[in-house]
Amino acid sequence: MNKLLISACAAALMLPVSAGAADMHKDKHKDGAVKAKAETTVKTDKMDKSAKADNANAVYRTKTSLSGKELLGEGIQGAEGDRIARIDDIVLDANGKADKVVFLSGGVFGFGGTRGALDYKAIDIAYEDEDYEPVVSVSLSEEGIQSAVEYETEEMNDYSLISEIIGSKVNLIDDEDEDDDAVINDIILSDAGTVQHLIVQESVISSIGAGTKYAVPYAKLQVEQGAGGGLVLDMTEEQLEASPVYKASWRSQVGADMKQGWENTKDEVDEWDDDADDKLDD
Repeated sequence: MNKLLISACAAALMLPVSAGAADMHKDKHKDGAVKAKAETTVKTDKMDKSAKADNANAVYRTKTSLSGKELLGEGIQGAEGDRIARIDDIVLDANGKADKVVFLSGGVFGFGGTRGALDYKAIDIAYEDEDYEPVVSVSLSEEGIQSAVEYETEEMNDYSLISEIIGSKVNLIDDEDEDDDAVINDIILSDAGTVQHLIVQESVISSIGAGTKYAVPYAKLQVEQGAGGGLVLDMTEEQLEASPVYKASWRSQVGADMKQGWENTKDEVDEWDDDADDKLDD
């Protein structure tokens, strides 16, 4: 009898302790979630301030700028809205302005065909959506564009064609070993065809660039004279790294940073409240 009484009393004493421990655990977990969310707010504020600071030394893609890399191979729509040719290249004049559009018409599955040239002003370039997809059109029929003047490259690697520049390795002026220090990743043109920026990355291997993309004035690009002439960027490595950073979109960059911050916070919290996913979407 005494043993049963003692066991019952012990069980009764343990119940409130267990309940209290559960409440303490719940409160602790809640405090942890609140703290994590508070830290997320601080992190988000820091990322926003960092993005704004970065924005002060950055060049962003706009709907009035054109990527030379994207234009190469882009289809050309005729007067009736059908595809009549594709852009094969763009010729730059000595001042860094698009002079002619080299196209290919005819052929089969993108191979062969007639190579001709039109005045750059003869084409119209618009954007289809917010992803900066270019739509190129011309007020000519397929027969009309095939009757355009044929185009032949007089001298290869004179760097008047953007296809010769994009992907090319360049030397910096402080390069004593004459190694290729950087790669031209892209050429950004205004809607009027003037080169706004060369997009330059540090060279990793061959013509592959990696890391930060810098927006560099076209005037900094020089062609070495002689049989083995290449491209030189009239900048030191320090000047290149001090150049404005090039990014496709400020909004998408900040959004990606904030989303990653939320994901990191979710990983640190054991239990996430029901409306967290809605907050993440917002």
